[in-house]
Amino acid sequence: MKKKRIWYPLINIKNRFLFGAYGKDVYIEPGVVINRPRFVHLGDHVRIKRNTSINLHPKDKGSKEGLLFVGDRVMISEGCVISALNRIVIEENVIVGPHVMVIDNTRRPGDIRHPVMDQEVDIGSVHIGADSFIGYSACILPNVTIGRHCLIGALSVVNRDIPDYSVAVGAPARVEKQYDFNQGEWVRIYE
Repeated sequence: MKKKRIWYPLINIKNRFLFGAYGKDVYIEPGVVINRPRFVHLGDHVRIKRNTSINLHPKDKGSKEGLLFVGDRVMISEGCVISALNRIVIEENVIVGPHVMVIDNTRRPGDIRHPVMDQEVDIGSVHIGADSFIGYSACILPNVTIGRHCLIGALSVVNRDIPDYSVAVGAPARVEKQYDFNQGEWVRIYE
């Protein structure tokens, strides 16, 4: 613990120059791989746990715009994969559970005479609203907005928008409950 106290302020100073933005009291555990930190904007008190991989590949080679925006007090748990070609936004106070995948791009099925590597890539964006929780091993696919104060169940595959104050589970994820402000409780939804 003493080593962390000695070296970590120096690491934070170095990271302020490497990242697009780097908030106060950010902690990135050893074993995290971020391939282009200049495209990452981290808020204050962000935690990124070990064995997480953040792969950023701007679609325009000369681009200086950020691709990943992480708000204040976000925790990204161990073993997550985040891949951005365009834009991923994670608002404040979000918990991303272990082994979650968040991607804003996917391969399009194409001509089978050409290798998959040479085929088109569909590029979108992902937005995760404030105060949300993404459960263990969930997958967030391109062109998805998850609203504020949402809970995404473990192993869910989110391929469409989830409204504010919702609980969504399954593959594909479906809204099971929403918060009813009149009743002051979570109410089951029947889709």
